[in-house]
Amino acid sequence: MNNQQTPPPRPQLKYAFTEIGEQIIASLVKAADDQVAEAEALRVQVMQLASEIGVQLEKQAKALAEMNERTKAFGLDVVEAHKKFLNGDKTREDDDAKHQG
Repeated sequence: MNNQQTPPPRPQLKYAFTEIGEQIIASLVKAADDQVAEAEALRVQVMQLASEIGVQLEKQAKALAEMNERTKAFGLDVVEAHKKFLNGDKTREDDDAKHQG
């Protein structure tokens, strides 16, 4: 683990309690490093999942946009068919020509 902080100072004089203290310090630093490594691994997993979700969101948004366009086109076709039905399948140009002539 690349530790960017300086290690804690170590006492110059050696006693039984200083050795125990140094062991405690080493254990605390190792536990913190282990937690950092675990958090980094978890972050990688989360970023992969987030990326996969983003791909699915884009795919679903595109499918919805395509469906909206098809629905809009279908609606326009229905309106046009209704107009033809009401006009007896005559176009507006036919109707205009009849009124002018």
